Amino acid sequence: MADLNNFERVIKEDRAARESKQWRGTLLAYLEVVKADPIITKLAHARIYDLIISSGLHSLHDTDDPRTKRLYKDEPLKVFNFFAEEFFGIERTIAQIVRYFHSASLKGEESRQVLYLMGPVGSGKSSLVERIQRGLEQIGFIFAIEGCPMNEEPLHLVPRHLRREFEKMLGVHIEGDLCPVCRYRLKSEFNNRYEEFPVIARNFSKRNRVGVGVVPPVDPNNQDTSVLIGSEDISKLDQYSEGDPRVLELNGALNVGNRGIVEFIEVFKNETEYLHAMITATQEKVIPAPGRHGMVYVDTCIVAHSNEAEWQKFKADHTNEAILDRIVVVKVPYNLRLSEEVKIYQKIIRNSDFRAHVAPHTLELASMYAILSRLEPTAKCDLMTKLRLYNGEEVVEKGRTKKIDVQELKEDTKREGMSGISTRFIMKALDNALSDNVTGNCINPINVREALISMTKEGDLPDDTRKQYLE
Repeated sequence: MADLNNFERVIKEDRAARESKQWRGTLLAYLEVVKADPIITKLAHARIYDLIISSGLHSLHDTDDPRTKRLYKDEPLKVFNFFAEEFFGIERTIAQIVRYFHSASLKGEESRQVLYLMGPVGSGKSSLVERIQRGLEQIGFIFAIEGCPMNEEPLHLVPRHLRREFEKMLGVHIEGDLCPVCRYRLKSEFNNRYEEFPVIARNFSKRNRVGVGVVPPVDPNNQDTSVLIGSEDISKLDQYSEGDPRVLELNGALNVGNRGIVEFIEVFKNETEYLHAMITATQEKVIPAPGRHGMVYVDTCIVAHSNEAEWQKFKADHTNEAILDRIVVVKVPYNLRLSEEVKIYQKIIRNSDFRAHVAPHTLELASMYAILSRLEPTAKCDLMTKLRLYNGEEVVEKGRTKKIDVQELKEDTKREGMSGISTRFIMKALDNALSDNVTGNCINPINVREALISMTKEGDLPDDTRKQYLE
């Protein structure tokens, strides 16, 4: 009975907390809210940038770890707490992503460009996007026109001839236009009395398709732009004409992602024509409405990702120049720091049901194997020395410290970190090592080494690559 009361209490408290955050009023009431706090009208890129910065940041040099100080020297890199607990060894990549959002939040040219993450499988591209999506779901709510399929900014209701006056009174810039559905409702339901139009607070939600849109790769033989921009409900065409907004179903990913983010998974697996809506959504901030309904304003951050091979193939076609000019490329390579690679596996194990005992140095050995496969050979040192230098260690040979500039080593490489063994491969090896030692319920460097050798021999790899990895 006590448990039942506890369950009921938790449910009631949660419901009361959620109801206290709900808000509903007219546009007139919303204008008072905006006057008190103009920042609530910020656009999608600014919202995401503020979300990242609000978790805090610190300099990479604010650490007691001498290896980190030795490795980065005077490089002014920042660590963003928003990503810090889940991503390791890709500080430069994250800094580039945050720089993109900062520039876009200031309404610079990058606010009208696609953020494209390019890297090998398992490097963390989709995880970075997912972290931003989860962050949006946790920030609370946005104010939206009630009943709008795109949850658009209520200030779109303000007529154009009054906007300059309202902007002075509110201290904000009003950008964008009403979607066809809301424009029709304004005339038919409210007789153009826009100040009476209802406004509500809505939470971002990937599951409920509010502010978070996802575009999976589509079969090239069966591509339908309705995935992006919605469609017309053919069941209503016998009641309304084709030009009537009531037949519109604005439920495409770009409609859903309005005010937030749209993720294009394996973006270049789609046909080029299919991506043209992406151009107008970024450069002109409008997308075509289905049928004969003109263009619809959209405020969203488009983040796409795919592997390097897809990118090179797309880039090689000169007919894709229009899209290429609207893309900000950020490379997401594999991590090359041993200490950070160990943290990755510790995090994965911690978040899984993996309960076996991990003997000392087991994860270090697996991490070494992964990183050695990702490094490019150099005449200045062997790969093992390079691994230690990249980890910020001092390498001593014959009583003398090796004087090799790490920055020069990195500048000599072209694709370091863009190929090699993935973290998923290593986790499979750990699982295999455990399955071979079920009775002991532990893994150690010896059986992990055997599992790595076995998987490398059986893997679908070129002969020279397999030989190199085994060595």
